[in-house]
Amino acid sequence: MRLRFRARAKTRTLRRMKVEIAIGDQKANFEAPDEAALLRAVKGEAARRAPFLVRAAINAMSDLAFAAQVVSRANKDSGRDDKAPQSAREFLDWATSRGYATVLAA
Repeated sequence: MRLRFRARAKTRTLRRMKVEIAIGDQKANFEAPDEAALLRAVKGEAARRAPFLVRAAINAMSDLAFAAQVVSRANKDSGRDDKAPQSAREFLDWATSRGYATVLAA
C-alpha cells in the first residue's frame, strides 16, 4: 500500500495593519500583520534609536514589559494613572487614545 500526498497551494490574503507612531518628536510608519508583530516592530525601532545601555535594557524586556514601561513613563510625564496593557491590542488602543499612534489601515 502506497500513500500519496499532494500539496495544494493555498492562497490567502493576509490583512496588514499600517500605523504611524510618534517616537519622541519624530513619527515612524509601521506595517505588520497583527498587533503583536506591530508591538515587536515598535520595540525594535525604539531600541535602534536608544543609546547603547538603554538599547540593552529594551532588548532584554519582553514585548509586553516594554509596553508596560512605555505606559508607565507616559503616566509619569502626564500625571495620568493608566494601567499597564495586558495584550498588544490593549497597547495599540492605549497609544491611539492618547495620540501617540494613528491607525492608517487595518
